[in-house]
Amino acid sequence: MKLLVVGGGIAGLAAAWEAIARPGTEVVLVEADARLGGKLQTENTDGFLIEHGPDSFVSYRPAAAQLAREVGLGDDLIGTSGTRQVYLRSRERLRPIPAGMGMVLPTRLLPFATTGILSVAAKLRAGLDLILPRQLGADDVAIGAFLRRRLGGGIVTGFADPMVGGIYGASVDELSLDAVLPSLRSDEATHRSLILASLASGRKARAARRASGTRGPGSPFQTLRGGLGSLVDALATQLTAAGADLRTGVSVLSLTRTEGGEAHAELSDGTVIEADAVVLAGGVRSSAELLAEAVPSAADALAEVPLATSNVINLGYRASAFPAPVTTHGWLEAQDAPISGVTVSSAKWAGRAEGDQVLIRAFVPERLGRIATAESDELLATVIAHVGTVLGATQAPFLTRLTRWRSVMPKYTVGHLDRIATAEAALAALPTWRIAGSALRGVGVPDCIADGRRQAAATLDAAANSETSATATPSSEATPTPQATPARATGVRVDS
Repeated sequence: MKLLVVGGGIAGLAAAWEAIARPGTEVVLVEADARLGGKLQTENTDGFLIEHGPDSFVSYRPAAAQLAREVGLGDDLIGTSGTRQVYLRSRERLRPIPAGMGMVLPTRLLPFATTGILSVAAKLRAGLDLILPRQLGADDVAIGAFLRRRLGGGIVTGFADPMVGGIYGASVDELSLDAVLPSLRSDEATHRSLILASLASGRKARAARRASGTRGPGSPFQTLRGGLGSLVDALATQLTAAGADLRTGVSVLSLTRTEGGEAHAELSDGTVIEADAVVLAGGVRSSAELLAEAVPSAADALAEVPLATSNVINLGYRASAFPAPVTTHGWLEAQDAPISGVTVSSAKWAGRAEGDQVLIRAFVPERLGRIATAESDELLATVIAHVGTVLGATQAPFLTRLTRWRSVMPKYTVGHLDRIATAEAALAALPTWRIAGSALRGVGVPDCIADGRRQAAATLDAAANSETSATATPSSEATPTPQATPARATGVRVDS
């Protein structure tokens, strides 16, 4: 059995890892870029460990931590350092996020009622949610429009847009309720009031912690001591040792189906690959282009997923640049600003900077307007000036890194689930071809890893079943015994 994986980001690498564990499975992974890892890119320089893309993942989705353990990096999993201090910048001040505040709604009433992030008028408007009737119909809607009807604009500007929009790289006024926050639909259906639903959820969680004797929730974030790039390096090393063929700097020009049902791929280096199964994990545009001939309706649906641009700016300072130690983990902007938020990497994670240095990451997504596409010098100068003003910096950073992710961030806009359902329904005719990646079922690192593994398992199962059906020769005298579907593997570890 041969699997072709198109794309060497974390979803593609996870698909290859899932497949190589199956005895007799040959894996060929093709990546157009010169390096593997996609948005996972770590740099070590001048005493800093710099992440050019994601810097962490949530622990309550276990796929990333599980994969790290499988490749021997379990001891390198670390949580956040120090006391978790995260702020929202509102009305020209850094204000602590209220205790018990989710991305949109409070689970505790008093901290929400006393926060300075919202004005008194905005809090009173949010309170109307307690008496308003249900608002949702059957159709998908934008998160922002729904929240404004129920809770008013203050909640959207003060909490939902910085928190939810910061994760998805888009405004909540275009993000899909059903794809991004489906719990709000069920909350309204069950409790009518979103605030009552969130408060009830908070009481239930606190009661469960009291019953179990556990403390309140800490930070949900984890990362790797050597950065997320160390996961890419470990996967590449162990996949190669296990026999996987990892090709970089080569793209797939075309993908067709042979009369025998195999996938026929023509590569940019002139070589041809024929595979029993395929996982397309090279990004939604790449997948749409490769499916255009074989499954045009799937290609059309994928092409409708919009992509945004985002910028990550890493700034390295001397600790003496600040009037006091920078201990906050960062902040999100809940007012007009040239950035959407900041992570103080050196305070949040161990080993990100030497003791007399401070490492700061700032984010400039496309939704902020022209600044996101400004020339590099202007963008850097604007971000440095803003961060310096907020933190009171008296010196400029001595290290800067600007990473521009152009048109690669999928936006889960209204109707996203319908688009993905259309693509998957069209692909049902080719059960050995699967799509994986952040544009479909989740944008986080654990989502991509879980999806890559799931799609690899599904396509190989389909290929095995197809092969069994093709070779079975039932007679009129006996009923054939069904071939057992190979059990889903959990991966292999190759010891050095």
